[in-house]
Amino acid sequence: MFQFVLRRAGDALLTAFLVFTFVFFAMRLLPGDPVVAMLGDRASAEAIENARQSLGLNEPLVVQYALFVRDLFQFDLGRSLINGISVSETMGRALPYTIMLTVASTVIQILVGIPLGIASAIRAGRAVDHSSRLIALFGSALPDFYVGVIFLVVFGLTLGWFPLIGGGDSPLDLYYLALPALALGLLKGFGLIRLTRAAVLDVMNHDYVRTARAYGMSRRNVIWRHIVRNALLPITAHLSLSIVATLGGTIALEMVFNRPGVGQLLVGAVTARDYTLIQGGLVILSVLVVAVNFLTDLLYVVIDPRVRAN
Repeated sequence: MFQFVLRRAGDALLTAFLVFTFVFFAMRLLPGDPVVAMLGDRASAEAIENARQSLGLNEPLVVQYALFVRDLFQFDLGRSLINGISVSETMGRALPYTIMLTVASTVIQILVGIPLGIASAIRAGRAVDHSSRLIALFGSALPDFYVGVIFLVVFGLTLGWFPLIGGGDSPLDLYYLALPALALGLLKGFGLIRLTRAAVLDVMNHDYVRTARAYGMSRRNVIWRHIVRNALLPITAHLSLSIVATLGGTIALEMVFNRPGVGQLLVGAVTARDYTLIQGGLVILSVLVVAVNFLTDLLYVVIDPRVRAN
C-alpha cells in the first residue's frame, strides 16, 4: 500500500510540474504585451521598458522560467499587473468560495445520481426506470448557466427564498450557497444517474451475482454487497472527472450569482489582460485537478484492493 501511494504521489508531482511548465510557456505565447495592457497604449517607451525590467519580463525565457519555478517552491505567484496585490493573497480569498461550491454541488450530485441510478437499474423497464431516464436525459441537455438563471429568477426574484447575488459573509454561508450548488449539483447528478444505471446493470449480469442468488442470499445483500460495491469503480471514475469539470463549471455560475470565486476572478483577469493573475489562477486550478486525481487513485484501492497491483 505504501509503495502504491508513493508511486501515485510521484506521478501526481510530475503531472503538476508538467502542467506548471505548460502554463508558463502558454502565457508567454499569448498575443499582446502585458505591460502595454497594464500601462495603456499611450505609455512612453521608457515607462514600458522600466515596467518590463521591474517585472523581469526583459530577462531571457529560460531565466524567467527558473524564477517562476523558484517562486512556486516559495508559494509566491507574483503580483497582479493591474493593482499590484499579491496573487497568492487574492487567490486565497477567492478559492474557498469555489471549493465550497464544488464540494456542495458534488454532494448533491451523489445524493441525486447514485440512489436514482441504482433504483433505475434494479427496476429496469418499470415506471421508476423510465422516469429516471427521462429526467436524466432532459437534465443533461440543459446548460448550467441557464439553470442558474432560472433558479435565480424563480427562487430568488419571484419567491424571494434566497438572495439574488453575492457570496455572503463567508464561503460557508449556506443561504448564498444553496442556489448555485443546487443548479450545478442537479445537472451533474442527472448525468450520474445514467452512468450508475449502466454500471449496475453491467454488474448484475456477472456470474458471481447469479451464484449469490442461487445460494439463497437475500436480495438486499446481493444488491449492496455484490452489485453496488463492484459498480463503484466506474462511478468513482466518473465522479473524479465530474469534479474536475465542476471546477470549470463554477465559472459560469459564479458570474450568474456574482460569487467572489476563482471563476469570476479569472474572467476579470482575462478582461484586464492581467496575465500574472491568470497564470496564478491556472496554477491553482491545476493543483486542485491533480489533487482530485490523486485522491481518486487512493479511493480505488479502498474500493478494490486489486487496483494497487496495477
